[in-house]
Amino acid sequence: MTEFVVFQRFSAQTRCFQLSLFPEQLCSAFLVATNSPKKAFYKIWIEANAGIFTVRKESGIKNRILDRRSWPFEDLARAIKLYERRVEQKLDPERKSPRKYRLVSKS
Repeated sequence: MTEFVVFQRFSAQTRCFQLSLFPEQLCSAFLVATNSPKKAFYKIWIEANAGIFTVRKESGIKNRILDRRSWPFEDLARAIKLYERRVEQKLDPERKSPRKYRLVSKS
């Protein structure tokens, strides 16, 4: 099992930490657009890895991922806030997008 050493810049000093190959998944949500002819989906989750909390999302159609994004945070509370805001925005029935999502699973 190989582990990678990653250098990341936070504030004025450079911190070095070792990432795990298998980060811990703290929570996740899977949403689908019921009125989408191409079966659009949106998957979002929070990973903990070496003291860094990363919100990751994948979205696409059918079984194809068209977009992947991630947002790293040093603070779990900020990561949870972004995660919950994104899920809430997607589930909002008053959103401007014609694509209306519904929650399939959340853990």
